[in-house]
Amino acid sequence: MTTNRMTWDDMVKTYPDMWVAVANPIMDGDAPDILEGDVVAAVSDDDIGDYKNAHRNQGLKYRRTTESGWNGMFYADFSITTV
Repeated sequence: MTTNRMTWDDMVKTYPDMWVAVANPIMDGDAPDILEGDVVAAVSDDDIGDYKNAHRNQGLKYRRTTESGWNGMFYADFSITTV
């Protein structure tokens, strides 16, 4: 997928019920909400774990565009710290 700068509202309309991987996000203060950013991928629930694992060192933010009946973690950022 080509990187595409979008607002959060546009991400929700374009990729409903998907996870978006976002580079260079503008965040809503300390909240986990993305106001806009460069969408690098839209990923299904089934594939998000593998996608995050494969791209864990790229500094991407992940959010699900719509929260339906799916059970899981929605606003979790996972990082690995090396000492």
